Amino acid sequence: MTKKRDDDDLRRLKAEFPDVHDALLSGRIPSLRKALVLAGLKPERSRLDKLKNSWAKATDSERDAFLTWLGGLPESKIARRSRSARARPEEMPIASGRYLLPTAIAEIRATMARRKITPADVMHEIGFASDGRALARALNWNASLRLAVIAALERWLRENAGGMK
Repeated sequence: MTKKRDDDDLRRLKAEFPDVHDALLSGRIPSLRKALVLAGLKPERSRLDKLKNSWAKATDSERDAFLTWLGGLPESKIARRSRSARARPEEMPIASGRYLLPTAIAEIRATMARRKITPADVMHEIGFASDGRALARALNWNASLRLAVIAALERWLRENAGGMK
């Protein structure tokens, strides 16, 4: 979370839930996230949410090792399956009009996590002088993007498919 968002959350916590705020400051509640959950301002993340987040951030070798640990598939089939899942056909669109498709959002997030870059970095790489807010909104809240940005994102995804960078 950004510093500004943390500050906003702390102000709201102090104003609406002073007892939880005091417990956070005294150390009885170990983190801001836990305090926000206790106050009902943020939802509790499920194990599935945590697993999805970890999977998106895992490297290809970590994913393969995990699938091997799960069992059921020999190593060679796992490697083939993960490569084919990452390979996106060139003719497959990433957007419907000005809105990114869920598969494209997942692929962009996975590529960003693998390369440890932000939406602002992606916008810079595809040639747009932006702070990345438009892309972040499109990824998080399904906001629309300019058609030129979508076209550039298609090229960027092809160039970054399967860990080329």
